[in-house]
Amino acid sequence: MTNENATVIVGFDALDFKYLDEFADSLPNFSALRDEGVEAPLESTFPPWTGSAWPSMYTGTDPSHHGVYGFFHNDDDYPDQDELVTRNRVRSPAIWNYLAARGEPTVTLNVPVTHPAEPVEGVLVPGYLAHEDDAGYPEEIRDEISEAIGEEYTIYSRGETSDDKAEKLAGYLDLVEIRGKAAEHLLETHDWTVAFVQIQKTDAVFHNFDEANEFRQVYERADEVLGRVMEIAGDDTNVVVCSDHGIGPVDGYTVYLNEILRQAGFVETTTEANKPSLGSEKAVLTGEAEAGGNGGTTEAGATMTGRAVSAATSALGRVGVTPGDAYALACRVGVDDFLTSVLPDAALSAASDGVDWENSKAYGRTAELGVRVNLEGREPHGIVAPEEYETVREDLIETLSAVRTPDGEPAFDWVCKREAVYDGPFTERACDVLFMPKDMNHVLSPSLVGQRFAPIRDHDHKLHGAFVGAGPAFSGRNPEALSLTDVSPIAMAAAGLDVPARMTGTVPEGLLKESVSIADYGDVPYGTETDTSDDDGSVEERLSDLGYI
Repeated sequence: MTNENATVIVGFDALDFKYLDEFADSLPNFSALRDEGVEAPLESTFPPWTGSAWPSMYTGTDPSHHGVYGFFHNDDDYPDQDELVTRNRVRSPAIWNYLAARGEPTVTLNVPVTHPAEPVEGVLVPGYLAHEDDAGYPEEIRDEISEAIGEEYTIYSRGETSDDKAEKLAGYLDLVEIRGKAAEHLLETHDWTVAFVQIQKTDAVFHNFDEANEFRQVYERADEVLGRVMEIAGDDTNVVVCSDHGIGPVDGYTVYLNEILRQAGFVETTTEANKPSLGSEKAVLTGEAEAGGNGGTTEAGATMTGRAVSAATSALGRVGVTPGDAYALACRVGVDDFLTSVLPDAALSAASDGVDWENSKAYGRTAELGVRVNLEGREPHGIVAPEEYETVREDLIETLSAVRTPDGEPAFDWVCKREAVYDGPFTERACDVLFMPKDMNHVLSPSLVGQRFAPIRDHDHKLHGAFVGAGPAFSGRNPEALSLTDVSPIAMAAAGLDVPARMTGTVPEGLLKESVSIADYGDVPYGTETDTSDDDGSVEERLSDLGYI
């Protein structure tokens, strides 16, 4: 049940115009919305990963203003321990918090990094990274949805961590349908001025499948969800479609960042266990015991082949042959593509030396697109003196800027200090040196394998996603481009509300028919006093679905 000037945001993880165009003949609802409204490439925040991007969208600020740069947070009280991020680690109000401050009702369904569910004026059901049994707000809302749709409402799909591709895809399709039924129920039975529905599997399918027909099936099911929402919304409601980043083919290289840093003298190695990786965290969210899988590289999993190769490399290690040696031999005999396909990063890392985090000057961690300096006084075992900090950063920039792929091309579009990218109060939480892979056609791995590069053919994230807006508030003029942080300001302005001054995103001039007003909302409460970040190491199975493992 909508209020006057209502706006509904329908977020699709990794939605990309490339595939909206390719599958347009079987996407009637996306096509109708695009024909009716305005559209533009939607530039993601840096880094363009799910864990930092959706909080950027729902807060209207970049990571330096909300404090989350990826899936892991380094705890202030326990700086040598990493924990999965939660809503309480996002240090800025969300769009639903601002609406609550004005007494405006909201419906929020399945948005990543919204657990534990916080009090809102309306309904909030958490999404990705929540545990499967995490409650929503109000606490009984998930039971209400399950009763209404005639089946259990779940955050994750059945067969999500299965090696059976048919079972996994069927689970994806069923879950998207469940999401559509849940959205239909909530939008019809609860009041809302701004609603936010998110669909996740439009990303995961590209990380776990290879055929265009499989991609198309998930897009078609997502189109059905959009159709349900559009029908409920009606002609008098604004509909905004957005994605946190794009996706597309990658045929460059896996860049082993810490191997580059090791060879340059920044990284020291150890045979002891590494820090937690995204791969070791995933299955706990579903309650499944098996874990397997790294950020934007290859899908890790406990497949029989992977275990066999891992065991073989471990055996070779006992007689002095490293995984790097094995990989070099594979290249010489022409089986490197096979080796890299069956030997995931987690297995490579487990069978070789890892980063000695305490004694390294600088290192890369999963999915950060940056290098951290092991600074004395900041890191728990810092070894770089403060007076050496800038020199080390400049050396890192020089080293990485000079890196060339086996094709002789620069590995990175740019390498710079973090303050060249960020200006917010949490800039110091970012990596000390940042970089962008060349044309987003390479992926990064923190593993040490004795090689700096390995060829890759896969799908991975792209910097630009998709924005489509239609309804009575839109002027019909396509903007040249938009930022992900603009989505919440646009949605609030389209609903006739003031844009919070705290949001760094803006509403481009001429996008909406009415003028946009900005207001100071004051001290808006957000988050909860409790957290649900504890896990038993099984979260990684889910993260690998998005290519982070």
